[in-house]
Amino acid sequence: MSVVDKKLKIVQIITNMEHMGGAQIHVRDLANYLQSEGHTIHIVTGADGNAHQLHDNISIHCVQHLIRDLRPIDDVKAFMEIRKLLKMLKPDLVATHSSKAGIVGRMAAKSLHIPVIFTAHGWSFTDGVVRSKKVFYRFVERIAGQFTSGVIAVSEYDRQLALQQKVLPDRKIVCIQNGVPELVKHKRAVASSKTLNLVMVARFAHPKKQMDLLQSLCHLQHLDWTMQFVGDGPELENAKRFAKASGIADRVRFEGRQEDVTTILERANIFIFVSQYEGLPLSVLEAMRAGLPIIATNVGGMEEAVTTDNGILVRVGDLVGLQKAIEKLVVDYDLRIEMGKRGRELFKERFTFQKMMNETVDYYKSIVGREDR
Repeated sequence: MSVVDKKLKIVQIITNMEHMGGAQIHVRDLANYLQSEGHTIHIVTGADGNAHQLHDNISIHCVQHLIRDLRPIDDVKAFMEIRKLLKMLKPDLVATHSSKAGIVGRMAAKSLHIPVIFTAHGWSFTDGVVRSKKVFYRFVERIAGQFTSGVIAVSEYDRQLALQQKVLPDRKIVCIQNGVPELVKHKRAVASSKTLNLVMVARFAHPKKQMDLLQSLCHLQHLDWTMQFVGDGPELENAKRFAKASGIADRVRFEGRQEDVTTILERANIFIFVSQYEGLPLSVLEAMRAGLPIIATNVGGMEEAVTTDNGILVRVGDLVGLQKAIEKLVVDYDLRIEMGKRGRELFKERFTFQKMMNETVDYYKSIVGREDR
């Protein structure tokens, strides 16, 4: 049977599936789609297990020693556990996600001569990462690249960065931009209420910078707005305390972790995303899908999704620029509507889930076919 027609057994490895971050959502949606298409999917993750809704036939394997922090003894044990699992499962392909799982998983797969792919949801040596960490991870990825069959970068920015840093040769890396599923019924974002609803969807953890957004909002109290934060994380309580101390707590809502943000986005007027560094955030694409204008920090592949047609990009740490961008969209109704419309058009053209999946499945099969020869 040709590999084009063959149904594959695929093991997806990610450091944790406990959070609702972009990489976890990507793996969830990818696994569900592949399983529904007749492929056999196994997910290998850390000891905290899975917090996502998955297809009934997808098997979850928890590896006790697969953790995010660098711990050599645990990392060796994780390698042995994963290798044992892969030896038992005998997959056609291993697909790894996140830095730790990407390193350990690739080593385990290659030791068994199994084709292995790494999806870079944003490099750990990108601009904005502290220099010592950047140098370390660049070195590690150069080594890991030698036992990698192929790499998927979720933005062209990240593909070019890997080439510029000589992490991988051009033949080993492709760009498959992130995509999100279209809604069964698209409901246009609310845009006519007097008090505008601003929203940011992201975990309260590095590299996200919700505190920068809160500081900028302190200078915009003369405007009619409410701010809605969706997400949990270690910095959430600090943000709540800051909002209270700054006198804006009555205009800021902390929604915590939400599995489905579709309704929240449909009721919003402006989407804001502030971060130190990124790949290509799914939440920005979801906001474009909802027809929202975007304000975001110009990091990673953000320029590929947010242009002057559908949003405003500001420099990292530019609180005045962020403040001005918010004020501009709050006071200009026509600009908000036009940007939201253009953003939705761009989503349908370039960032649909089906486009991403078609390209991903084709790449998976090309790797398996190449390794089989």
